[in-house]
Amino acid sequence: MRFDPFSDAAIEDPYPQYHALRAADPVHWSDKLKSWVLFRHDDVGAFFRDDERLSSDRSKATKFRSTGSPRSAPQLRTVAIDPPEHGPVRALLNATLAPRVRAVAPRVDELVATLLERLGPAVERVAERAELDGELDFIERFAYPLPIDVICELFDVPARDRTQIRAWSHTVARGMDRFYSRDEAGRGLQELHGYFFRLVEERRGSGGDDLIHRLAAAEHRGDRFSELEVVVMCGTLVFAGHETTVNLLGNGLNALLRHPEQLERLRAAPEGIEVAVEELLRFDSPAQLISRTALADFALRGKTIRTGDAVLGAIGAANRDRDAFADPDRLDLAREPNPHLAFGFGTHFCPGAQLTRIEARAALPALLRRFPRLRAGGSPPVRRRTAVLRGLERLPVRVD
Repeated sequence: MRFDPFSDAAIEDPYPQYHALRAADPVHWSDKLKSWVLFRHDDVGAFFRDDERLSSDRSKATKFRSTGSPRSAPQLRTVAIDPPEHGPVRALLNATLAPRVRAVAPRVDELVATLLERLGPAVERVAERAELDGELDFIERFAYPLPIDVICELFDVPARDRTQIRAWSHTVARGMDRFYSRDEAGRGLQELHGYFFRLVEERRGSGGDDLIHRLAAAEHRGDRFSELEVVVMCGTLVFAGHETTVNLLGNGLNALLRHPEQLERLRAAPEGIEVAVEELLRFDSPAQLISRTALADFALRGKTIRTGDAVLGAIGAANRDRDAFADPDRLDLAREPNPHLAFGFGTHFCPGAQLTRIEARAALPALLRRFPRLRAGGSPPVRRRTAVLRGLERLPVRVD
């Protein structure tokens, strides 16, 4: 069997391929990706915990050495840096991010309400023009604006710049599958960093409680971020907090529309939203593949992984593993326990996880309350042609 996450069938529904490979070849060498791919829940869980044999620095992989891809700069610390250097970085980030995320949580409800109020008139305008018979695109109108507004609140980004921030984030997301090539994704990331460099320069020495000021002032046992590290951390948090939430909201609503009994369950009992969000994260995970590089030779299920080999943890496959979840292809908003790996695990647990959960828990119940007749549009959803991140380009809905 050959793993091909880029085929039309896999873009639309990767889970049959995951099931087949998990049973037939759970530690699979992919010629297409030039990587080992792990499909079982226990193997992917161990993959996230194995900091001794697996590095999060993907540029160390042998497959990139012949391409002239840039190596990571050892003096620049990011959230992807390996232990033991990762510990102080994570401590600085947690001390900075957690209080600011808690503080912005009430503001999320306000932003959700504002967006929902805009949707009703938008549908009326569409219907008046007889376009798509009153349909609107949930991704364009709601799933994209909400997280970028929240992120920009955290950083106190001027309203005039938010559309551009969103565009850069989307450009990077589209290029994730070709992240090491010199394409538009690299340029988008460079422009995003350039923007935050200017903001960091402007705010140096001034007072403020936004995330830029907090990152610049963060201190842990005498350690601080350099100015360039603050810039890179800003870019990372924008991307992690934005794209994960967009995909969760889009994939989640799409799953609910395809399982109307579960949608009605949530509508009738919105107090179950925390458990429901965890199931939506498991059922159609926003991130599907995470990369590591082998630091030593080791054997796994009879296969020999060599130093420098790229190793991918297939999160989407792990989250549908029958050995970890009963009836894994069934959406069950009351599923407990739910040991999904949607945000990773261990040292490099996704820094945007808390923010993504806050936004989804606020947005979905509010959406169902505001639009009791919410249903799928007549046009089919359109998937992004990406495999690393799984999301929707368009999700037509009717809210009249």
